[in-house]
Amino acid sequence: MKNIFLILLVTILLYSCEEPVHLDVSQGETRVVIEGQVTNVAGYQYVKVSQSGGFYDTGKPTRITDADVVIKDDAGNEYPFVHNPGKLADSVGYYLPVTPFTGEVGRTYFLQVIVNEQLYEAKDKLYAVTNIDSLAYRIDDDEKEDPKDYQKFYEVLIYAKEPQDTKDYYMFKFFRNDSLKVYNDTEIYFSDDETIGEDIDGISTPIYFAPGDMARCEIYSLSREAFVFYSDLQSLLNSDGGLFSQPPSNSRNNLTNGALGFFQASSVHAKEIEIKE
Repeated sequence: MKNIFLILLVTILLYSCEEPVHLDVSQGETRVVIEGQVTNVAGYQYVKVSQSGGFYDTGKPTRITDADVVIKDDAGNEYPFVHNPGKLADSVGYYLPVTPFTGEVGRTYFLQVIVNEQLYEAKDKLYAVTNIDSLAYRIDDDEKEDPKDYQKFYEVLIYAKEPQDTKDYYMFKFFRNDSLKVYNDTEIYFSDDETIGEDIDGISTPIYFAPGDMARCEIYSLSREAFVFYSDLQSLLNSDGGLFSQPPSNSRNNLTNGALGFFQASSVHAKEIEIKE
């Protein structure tokens, strides 16, 4: 009788599995995405405004070209931005200051963006950054044996001194001949001062160079809020989506009204070196 019962139970379950299951996957609410930056370097100030896509949407996000954008500081200065003043095809959705300006260390900057009569705000403080003392380079023997890119097996080494009397956060960007490079699409190069220590003594870059290349390294100061945002984003990008992975969630940010993205104020220091055989 027990075996007959089990057979009947399995039969019922198999029959039930034949019934079609319709998933009710809604498009989901689209969100405004804002990426902004103020630095102490001329020409580095911008705000990018776009719109997130729905569940079934493919392709690039929709760029928003009719937003009202302004940045203010805690000294009472106000900097209006205008959409794509150069009318460049690859700059749709980018807003630049009407009057060029540079950020100042110690100041707090406030962003205001209006899209479809909805106001989105953010603020971030611009902290000082440690300077890169020097750059050097050397051949990476392992990369030379099996280079991922033709003749690119030189790694650049960074030397600097990090002040340990303050709590600091940093982001690094690496350029090859003026083109921003990453090792892969899920890597963001950022750190706190505890991780890198007082002596940045020959830390190697994650990308490789060939003879004749110009290598450029930039170091950005980050606020604590920016560090948390990039930490969340890094975790999201590297999640494998497996059974035991955390459910995906948006990065914590400093924007109001449900907007995605981040508004960042940073000091920047850069060094360049030409790679020679």
